[in-house]
Amino acid sequence: MMKRKTRFLSILLLLVALVSACSVEKKPEKLNVAAPAGATAISIAKPMKETSEIDGVPVQYEVVPTTDLIVARLTAKEADFAVVPVNLAAQLYQKKLPYKLASVVTWGNLFIASAEPLEGWDALKGKDIYVMGKGLVPDIVFRTLLKKNGLDPDQDVNLIYLSGATELAPNFLAGKAEISMLPEPALTTVKMKKPETHVMLDLQQEWNKTFGTESGYPQAGILVKDELVQNAPELVEKYLKVLEEGMVWLNENPAEAGKYAEELELGLAAAVVEKSMPGNNILYRSASQVQTELQDFYQVLYDFNPETVGGVIPDQGLYYNR
Repeated sequence: MMKRKTRFLSILLLLVALVSACSVEKKPEKLNVAAPAGATAISIAKPMKETSEIDGVPVQYEVVPTTDLIVARLTAKEADFAVVPVNLAAQLYQKKLPYKLASVVTWGNLFIASAEPLEGWDALKGKDIYVMGKGLVPDIVFRTLLKKNGLDPDQDVNLIYLSGATELAPNFLAGKAEISMLPEPALTTVKMKKPETHVMLDLQQEWNKTFGTESGYPQAGILVKDELVQNAPELVEKYLKVLEEGMVWLNENPAEAGKYAEELELGLAAAVVEKSMPGNNILYRSASQVQTELQDFYQVLYDFNPETVGGVIPDQGLYYNR
């Protein structure tokens, strides 16, 4: 009887030891966090400025000039966390890259501005409208909303495509474009130079009206590496919490957010960031909370062009679940 008890106790202790061993986090030597330059990088400005280590692990930040370089970091599995457009997250998932979408952090920043005080969708009929990103998300969002509001993008309006905000803003300021799509913070820059600029449509609000959402359309989110989730789940949770709290702080402290963005050399002046914060539409929501919004958005993109989401609407495997 005593031998059985001793054997049972030994097995129990062994099981406890195994469970304890499994629960020990395998922390990386450092965390690499990547974000594209510009408005999207504002979303992580506070941790970039204040969080150089998390749970004893150094955090290294990289702001890269193009999304292509973000893709390169992810393809090489060099980034542990990355801020990316949500449609790019879907494309990378279809390519079997080992990352999960943990959250959505920006919810659209597109506005239609006019030199004259025009109002509503009907005022666009027959007009030249300067836009960006042909076949990309800004174009798809605008075309979708035109259709939903009774306008044929190819018949009722004349869409003139420029390369991006760096072309749209100067054309509008020079009077060459009477009606233009202006993303934040370019819109704020324009309004500071030309105060009479009229914002005739907030495309995020129009998306809410059309699709029954509350925050706009899911634009960019946080990817986290699968290996990190498996080996150091507590570290992942702690850092995601830092990101979430940082985004709350940005909205509550726009002036300080502007100073941080300028000091971090994100290519944006402090005053512009401060005034553009409401339109930057930065709001942290875990992916598990907003799967309906994401799936609906992916459906819109897929219907326009399946390749925008990698050929297939992503399944539940894309999402990080706590």
